[in-house]
Amino acid sequence: MPPPNARAAERYLIVDAGELRHPITIKSPSSTPGPYGASVTPSSWTEVRQTWAAIYTAGGRETSQASQLVSEVSHVVKVRWSPAVLKAGYQVAFGSRTFTVLYMENVLERNRVLLLYCKEVDGAQ
Repeated sequence: MPPPNARAAERYLIVDAGELRHPITIKSPSSTPGPYGASVTPSSWTEVRQTWAAIYTAGGRETSQASQLVSEVSHVVKVRWSPAVLKAGYQVAFGSRTFTVLYMENVLERNRVLLLYCKEVDGAQ
């Protein structure tokens, strides 16, 4: 019998056809080295994959940044697994919205579903 948390995670392995209804683009950062060789903020983004996803709002908060009110909302993006390498720091583009991938989960290491845990920052880009 699988452990209780594994049974709970199995529900994420099921992907209904209508669930993945958001067209997204996943992008990787391309950084240029700074004057001392350190990598700075990405200068451009390279498309890694276009796919369909389910986007769920997980929670949110508002913070003050540089004397401006900035809204940070956490989202979970569910996509079908692919062999394309995804890493923290990548971006998910959905229409005019952009999400930064904080970390990802290959559900039960079954190579069927990826859950991308993301953060959206309004007004900071």
